[in-house]
Amino acid sequence: MNAFSLALAAIRARGLQSGLCVLAGAAGIALLSAIFLISTALDRGLARNAEGVDVVVGAKGSPLQLVLSSVYHADVPTGNIEAEDAERVSHNPAVRLAVPLALGDNYHGWRIVGTTPDYLAMHHASLADGRQWNVPFEAVAGALTGLEVGDEFAGVHGFAADGDDVHHFHNYTIVGRLKPTGTVLDRLILTSVESVQQLHGHPDADDDDAAEEMKIAHQVTALLIKVKSPIAIMNLPRELNRSSNLLAASPSYEMARLSTALGLGRGLLTALGAGFVILSALMLLSVLASSLTARRYDLALLRVLGASRGRLSATILSEALVLSLAGALLGLVAGHLIAFFLSVTVKSLGGMVLPSALLVPQALDFWLLVLGGLAGLAAALVPAISAARTDIAALLARGRA
Repeated sequence: MNAFSLALAAIRARGLQSGLCVLAGAAGIALLSAIFLISTALDRGLARNAEGVDVVVGAKGSPLQLVLSSVYHADVPTGNIEAEDAERVSHNPAVRLAVPLALGDNYHGWRIVGTTPDYLAMHHASLADGRQWNVPFEAVAGALTGLEVGDEFAGVHGFAADGDDVHHFHNYTIVGRLKPTGTVLDRLILTSVESVQQLHGHPDADDDDAAEEMKIAHQVTALLIKVKSPIAIMNLPRELNRSSNLLAASPSYEMARLSTALGLGRGLLTALGAGFVILSALMLLSVLASSLTARRYDLALLRVLGASRGRLSATILSEALVLSLAGALLGLVAGHLIAFFLSVTVKSLGGMVLPSALLVPQALDFWLLVLGGLAGLAAALVPAISAARTDIAALLARGRA
């Protein structure tokens, strides 16, 4: 029998111990795989959502809040700006394209965004069904909203899904539905800026926020700007922040700051996954060492039958490699499934991560497989050397006892 056959026989002989080693290795690789998959998908999602947006302009407040609310729709806006101010910024010589956003309402938690068709082009969105809006109160639904062409609904003021301030002045009609984009568009309902402005220009007489809503009738929430030259990415925010009552922020700069702040948590999870891999290697070392003690007499007989020292070492190493690779493969499958499950169940990941992409094998899988195999070989190194140094005469003289 060759070393691999002997290794498989030894694994079958200790099924429970071998299974525990495989599960321990799988846990570590699964955690590492899921962390890296979600982290990479989020980084790509952040870049995908900010593609084409060099500067965001909105009301004074927190730059990060402005970016999160306008680019990623993950926060409440800092406020609104006058439409005439937005128009003036859009005609700045440094601006190539300015896309307005008018926020303030939702339907079942899906934000209603007043904008222009340029917003769709900015995210490379295309229609799965229907057409774009042409007149006020026509809308296009994102892929995750569940809305279909022909559906009608009334918007609710604010961003809370359970709000009771319903706009009964005019219902929206869905005239188009977008294909999945892997961006925030998937969870938005898009319409014209005029729709949002007209709707808020007719608040209920007994509405406590009537005065505030009337202001929205001639305001927008933010401008997404693409500049004409790279130097304008730095100069335009500096100019607007200094010479106007507007706030201008760079999405790339603000998200770099946020990624730095979140790096500690990601590092801790990575360290935890690495710890699981080390723990599985120690468990494998313990199993191989105890197995070696029980099998020394059998190894001595193999030496008498002509097996070389190298074959004995190869048997131990093969056993460790089979267990560790089996654990790594199981962990990779589990890691992809965990990442996919999180992407479809955690609502905040909607529009940031493409779930189907998390099931596709990645280049990282190969390196995690290598990591699992190397951890197993490292754990088997000492038992393999010990097996090669088996004292044949002493063991045969003592017998199995």
